[in-house]
Amino acid sequence: MSATDSDYLIRDGSAETTSKPKLKKFLILSSIFLLGIAIGSIPSFIYYFRQSKPNPNPPTPSVWNSSDYQSNSDFYNQLVTIESFNQTHNLRLDRLSSPCFHPKTGESVIYLRKQYHMPDLNGSTTTLHWKNLQTNQTIQLTKPIWNIHDQQFYWIDEKTIIFLSNRASSGLVQIFQLNLPENLINLRDYLEPIQITDYPLDINNLLVNRQGTRLAFSCQVYSNLSIEETNIRMKTEAKTGENVYKFDKLFIRHWDEFMLGRRHHPFLVSLQRNARNVFEFSSKPQDVLFGIDSDSPTRPFGDGKTQWSFSASGNSFAFTRQHDETSAVAWSTNLDIYTVDLTAMNFVSICVTCDNFAADTDPSYSPVDEHVLVYRSQSVPGYESDQFKIKLINGSNPRMTLMNNWDRSIQGMTWSNDGQTLFLEIGEEGENVIYKFTNLTSSLSIPLRLINDGTSKDLNIHPLNSNMFVYTHDSITQPLNIYLFTSPISIQALTNHNDNFLSKVRMSKFAEKFSFLGAKNETVWGWHIPPLNGTNQKAPLAFLIHGGPQSSWYNAWSYRWNYQSFSSQGYAIIAINFHGSDSYGQNFTDSIIGEYGTLPFDDLKMGLTAALKQFNYIDGNRSIALGASYGGYMINWIAGHPELSQRFRALVNHDGLFDLRAMAYSTEELWFAEHDVGNFTQYDNPKAYEKYNPVNYVANWTQPMLVIHGGHDYRVPDTQGISTFTALQRRGIPSRLLYLPNENHWTMNPFNSLLWYREVLNWMNQWTS
Repeated sequence: MSATDSDYLIRDGSAETTSKPKLKKFLILSSIFLLGIAIGSIPSFIYYFRQSKPNPNPPTPSVWNSSDYQSNSDFYNQLVTIESFNQTHNLRLDRLSSPCFHPKTGESVIYLRKQYHMPDLNGSTTTLHWKNLQTNQTIQLTKPIWNIHDQQFYWIDEKTIIFLSNRASSGLVQIFQLNLPENLINLRDYLEPIQITDYPLDINNLLVNRQGTRLAFSCQVYSNLSIEETNIRMKTEAKTGENVYKFDKLFIRHWDEFMLGRRHHPFLVSLQRNARNVFEFSSKPQDVLFGIDSDSPTRPFGDGKTQWSFSASGNSFAFTRQHDETSAVAWSTNLDIYTVDLTAMNFVSICVTCDNFAADTDPSYSPVDEHVLVYRSQSVPGYESDQFKIKLINGSNPRMTLMNNWDRSIQGMTWSNDGQTLFLEIGEEGENVIYKFTNLTSSLSIPLRLINDGTSKDLNIHPLNSNMFVYTHDSITQPLNIYLFTSPISIQALTNHNDNFLSKVRMSKFAEKFSFLGAKNETVWGWHIPPLNGTNQKAPLAFLIHGGPQSSWYNAWSYRWNYQSFSSQGYAIIAINFHGSDSYGQNFTDSIIGEYGTLPFDDLKMGLTAALKQFNYIDGNRSIALGASYGGYMINWIAGHPELSQRFRALVNHDGLFDLRAMAYSTEELWFAEHDVGNFTQYDNPKAYEKYNPVNYVANWTQPMLVIHGGHDYRVPDTQGISTFTALQRRGIPSRLLYLPNENHWTMNPFNSLLWYREVLNWMNQWTS
């Protein structure tokens, strides 16, 4: 018999037997000793467990605990070493948004700042901040409480802000008011918001008119019920214990949620300040879509800031809505703009774009002319990536198309306060740039580009100087920051929340474009980012393939697919904007229609060859191809075509398409599948779906593949990823499935994001080492 643990308790080096009384005493004392160690170790084990497996859904603190708060800046300031960038660092960054000038003087700016719990990311909070542009002093206005988020704020007068927050005792998102003191510079404590509404449902969107006399907000209600009636119905249904979904039309589900009847409806209400200096509703909120089974803002990504607008006087309201009343919503991209006269006794919605069966969205009234309205418009029904042009309505005059000869798609528009200029956000050659467009109705007017590189968005124009604005800007090498634009040669960073982070983390400081002759003998562009450790030695390659497919790899920072997270691990990055990408003109974007497996495939093949020739430090024998969505489709397509698959040691497929035939009947937005194969349904033209269908080439698969899929991905349903993994396993190919049951088409949970990078990089290292 072999020695056991208990044997060693009763034997010494000479193997002499211990007497029973001594043995009993020894065992008792030993037990007490071990128990003491165990009890003393409990805090250590708890600490280790919490560090190893942070709670992804931490409880919301009931009171403010200042000892549990540490800013990103303070955390990185105390570090004594400089670390190489990784995804943990990426997620610790403060996220800034929505800069807005003081409405009268423009001498200060308020913005939103989202922070994560340091250093474990176990919770987040979003607060309001104030910046004095004369003194550069920054004040945090609202208290940072974990899992409390302030959002969508508006100046209602010179000293008052209205915003949305889940600070309500109910935990629901409601409307709050913040009164600013005369001298904010001397503020020594956080301001206490005043709750204005107390509805039994979340408020999802907010918009205030310029006069501060009316506002619009949205709640998810049943189309023929009020907010209160919707809440009663929800509680009654919950008591039945039934859990059955019943559908008579599409959508069944959209993006990451089942469509169970409630709709985002805009409510309009008048506003006044009472004797206690608190704003309150002075009329009953009216649901402008009451009785209509439709959403405004539209799902899944519409918001009130861009899809709603009050006129200059505040007496008219415009909104975008989808036509959800029938199943055609699943194969139609038709959005329309409606206007409402708020001075009428009964609100009546009038459609002003119903003659166009493509998308019309993002209405924006002139700030000075009651009758002028601009909006973004497409002309091809069923094509979500058609070019967006600017349409202008001026009363009863004929509708105009602005910049009709341009071939770039308009991504966003912002009026100057004098109503003479539009500032335009445009994707151009892999950059998100800003143009200024004056003399709107003149055929001779030419837009002037103000910002040339990086990604610039979220503009707010100075109230007294229409040439000055604040905005957000980021790039491949710089995370997002807030800037003040005075002229193309005078641009100033306003915020420094991430400066200490940037001083303690090593990142690649260089990203460059390169070009080559691709498919159709046309110029194709891509990005090259060298590894953090330099180009003096051979480096493996991360070959990234973007989704969309009508999208681009932009000069932008990302919290998901971040170039730096690969570069810091010693990988060179090549990212090709193949035929079908946006930002290179509409013809280039349209070229992918009916060519899913040809033009982009050829571009990727030729782009890889060009990159290896131009950047000869890259080791072409240690290349990994990675793609998501359409990029995942391309990974499966590459896998079936040895002339390219054999050039990669391994593949990574995130939420990729495996079988276009099955996809045609299981995805939610059918217009994607139907338009991109040439505007056919699968039953009308089966061959169009089989021509470039990866499932037909599984017999050619040989290369190892990591498959990743989200359980709540209803754009590319999880059976596509499961089928990919099944095919790999059945063929005996080294493979792994990473299934994220609570994620949608993207990986949003920070802990899942860390796991994603850990698994992906381990897979890459395994096959390139």
